[in-house]
Amino acid sequence: MLANIVKGLNKRKVKVFLVFLICSIFAWSISKLSETYETRAVFEMNYVQLPDSLLLAENSMDRINIKLRASGFQFLNYGIGRKEVNIDLREVEHLNGKYFITANNAKQQIEKQLSKSVSLLEVDKNRFFVDLYVVKTKEIPVEANITLNLAQNHILDGNLTIEPHQVLLKGPANEINSITSIKTVPLVLNELTEDFSSTLGIAIPDNLENTIIMNTTVKVSGKVSRFSEKEFQVPITANNVPEGYRVRMFPNSVTLVCKARVEVLKQLTANAFEVVADYNSADQGNNKLNLQLQHSPDSVYTVRLLGNQIDFVLEKL
Repeated sequence: MLANIVKGLNKRKVKVFLVFLICSIFAWSISKLSETYETRAVFEMNYVQLPDSLLLAENSMDRINIKLRASGFQFLNYGIGRKEVNIDLREVEHLNGKYFITANNAKQQIEKQLSKSVSLLEVDKNRFFVDLYVVKTKEIPVEANITLNLAQNHILDGNLTIEPHQVLLKGPANEINSITSIKTVPLVLNELTEDFSSTLGIAIPDNLENTIIMNTTVKVSGKVSRFSEKEFQVPITANNVPEGYRVRMFPNSVTLVCKARVEVLKQLTANAFEVVADYNSADQGNNKLNLQLQHSPDSVYTVRLLGNQIDFVLEKL
């Protein structure tokens, strides 16, 4: 039993000793952290307030090494948290084609962002170079990279509509001077029987590394109509006949095939077309005149003549 009592007393002494040891270490740490120190710290630079006439490239300095004076508590905080300072690029200077922030300017900007209990003693460079370049703007047309596979007896009615039909590029002259147009990402539409509309992204060329495209998507739409074909017998008009003569044509009319929407075909007549035979292009050896479609309505898709030549006889009046 005596041995157990001694053992218990020893354990109690150890616990008391550990408590005093921990309290001593804590008090010593508080004392040391309350003291003032000087040391260096690395901060990440976040560039802000970029002038509209300039763009930031990828090779700019992104860290700054500075010497600080502060209490141990402050340095402990910097060691745990993310160290970042904003650098206002409205203060940027330009010399011999390079842009930079002076050490004095950087120091002033950083001091405003530090706690009042922290003193900034020095920065590690005289100048901090920023990879900037003068911006050029250019509007270029957008081309729809679309493959349309229309269903049978269907046709694209008119041109594709692209909104916006142009995009604005903002970047260095050596990148955008040679760009004359830009395409959308590819799209394939199969068995189309009705109108369509799709929002497509802009396919950014690989050489536009430092260029910003202000609109990255466009809306591409088109109207799809069902069509049919109809034949018309159209009289032929002779042109450029020599004065004092007349041309007799065999035959004096030609059949043409017109492709258009069904509702359009219902309203068309042969008078909507004009076919001419130009005497100036006559094949005198074979007494042949070439036929040419002179006029057709804008509402039709295609017109095909079923004959390209006719026989003729030139008669004196």
